[in-house]
Amino acid sequence: MPYTPSLKTNDASNDRIVLDKAVERVAIMVAKKITNNLSLISEYERVFIGLAYSLQAMLDGRPTDSKAGPDSRLARAIYEQGAKYNYEGAHLGELNYAITRFIQRVPQLKVQNGDWAQEFRYWIYAATIEALILASVEVLKMKNGIGGVLEDIKDEYKRRVNTAYEAEQIMKNGDCYDTPYYTRLVKVEDEDGNHIGHQEVMLKRSRATLYEDMLLGVRLVLSGRLHR
Repeated sequence: MPYTPSLKTNDASNDRIVLDKAVERVAIMVAKKITNNLSLISEYERVFIGLAYSLQAMLDGRPTDSKAGPDSRLARAIYEQGAKYNYEGAHLGELNYAITRFIQRVPQLKVQNGDWAQEFRYWIYAATIEALILASVEVLKMKNGIGGVLEDIKDEYKRRVNTAYEAEQIMKNGDCYDTPYYTRLVKVEDEDGNHIGHQEVMLKRSRATLYEDMLLGVRLVLSGRLHR
């Protein structure tokens, strides 16, 4: 996701502004098409595969439909932003950003519209991952890097989002791992004792930690103060 330049990079980098507008149109369209919860899978899969084939057509110099829908226009925006950098594969970072924003924006719209109560639940995560895997399997045969982008987004979504959600659920419901090796949560505070969050530590199974969800009496203290 962070591979796409922004105005933070320099005053001329408007990639994210362009892509955000195109992503928003696709997200609005897809949010309306998701009726029952798990229809998310097929709707996302269709968008991901459509982007892959549209991008490849543009890269090959083949004509595309000038009256195409929002998803094809998103592919055009991704292609044009990547083309500015004049090296093969530049569009892949732009694609990563666009899909990463898309899979966050649709749940936000569903909540905003009153269809869902929350932006993130385990079923949303699982359905999103399945759509990414299905699309990746379809486009890997193209050997153009897009399958790798989809796999990377899947891994990134696990690391950046679901891992934090899992920590919250462990604190709420308790852990469920008692294998010979596991992780346990440790509380993280600033130097004034303000709670910041949690961190995982890797452990070998022992009586001292086996039945603890968060290690009691242990905390990580970060230098500095949390400004709220």
